[in-house]
Amino acid sequence: MQRWRSIIGWRPWRSRQRREDDLDRELRSHLELEAEEQQAAGLPAGDASHAARRAFGNTALVKDEVRQMWEWTTLEQVVRDVRYALRGARRSPGFATVAILSLALGTGATTAVFSVLNAVVLRPLPVAEPERLVVIEPKLKGAGFALFNPLFEELRRSQQSLVARPDARFGCKRC
Repeated sequence: MQRWRSIIGWRPWRSRQRREDDLDRELRSHLELEAEEQQAAGLPAGDASHAARRAFGNTALVKDEVRQMWEWTTLEQVVRDVRYALRGARRSPGFATVAILSLALGTGATTAVFSVLNAVVLRPLPVAEPERLVVIEPKLKGAGFALFNPLFEELRRSQQSLVARPDARFGCKRC
């Protein structure tokens, strides 16, 4: 239930500062307790404080480790990055426009190339027996030429070795 309250009432601009204040208070209390222990061991007050800081370690590093464990750190970083990107786009709209168009063009080209490769190379041919398909490449004295429909129809009528079957899936009646 506490988690839902924290999700519903999450305001990063208010809770972040409160968490930072709590973290500072907690680190100070740990340092004070360590200094008291050092004084109880017989060190003078100034030396006990210095020894406590040495025993505790780097407080900035401890703060960073604690911040990484907080629940919303990743989301806060994403929000911060988006806000920074929007500020940069507002400062130089020409560059932002060129960058966005470049990304859109690259994404579109990649999608088009993948669609073609997927249809041609990755997926099997949408015919019943693809191993029986043949390619007709007409050549006239060594040079290739286009196979137009009347020539194709004549080849279909005159051929003896190939079987033409209608494929019901594609509605081909004359194949």
